[in-house]
Amino acid sequence: MSRFDQYQYKLLGLAFIVGPLLLITAALTFLLGIGVSSHGVSSWVEGVLMTLAFLLFVPIYLHLARVLGQHAPRLGLVCTITGLGIGLGMVPASVRITQAGLDQLGVDVAVFSLQSPGQMVLVLWMGLGLLTTILLGIGFLVNGGLPRWTAVLLILAPIVFIMGQGGDESIAAWQVNIMYPLGCLLYLAAFAPIGWRYLTQPAGRVVGEVSGKTAVA
Repeated sequence: MSRFDQYQYKLLGLAFIVGPLLLITAALTFLLGIGVSSHGVSSWVEGVLMTLAFLLFVPIYLHLARVLGQHAPRLGLVCTITGLGIGLGMVPASVRITQAGLDQLGVDVAVFSLQSPGQMVLVLWMGLGLLTTILLGIGFLVNGGLPRWTAVLLILAPIVFIMGQGGDESIAAWQVNIMYPLGCLLYLAAFAPIGWRYLTQPAGRVVGEVSGKTAVA
């Protein structure tokens, strides 16, 4: 393994940890009322942190799909394609920033209520990205490659996270205050141990274990 590959796996390890930490910080920012919009359903600071988090989620999902592909090639390939949709989580995240810009201009429009042309295509693929987390969890439960508790967390994380998302005032307060941060914590619990292993162990050893069909975390 080249020095570049070793450095790349260290960066990947950081992504596994920093990504969900950014997501947790985004949730806390909103719950603490920092940068909240005039409609009270989002925060521009939350939007910035969430956008960065979903950006880091892309290499995480591609890597997990590759790991799963060592055990279940077809499912791994499916997760590689659908997993790209997780990056589209940056779209609703960035809408929070747009809302703040409209507030500054004095435009009383709730951006989340808009039905923009082509929006459904992005929403559907983003949904596939979130579904990929569940597919990965099921795949690892059935085929191995990750500890069973990590696989269970991968199944639960997107479900709980979505339950805490709204975009309008109809969502219950307990969903936002409890399910939103809890979903972020589940992502951290699933991803961080994997990232820590890549940061603290020789990359060649970890990659070799994956190729040999043993747990990577």
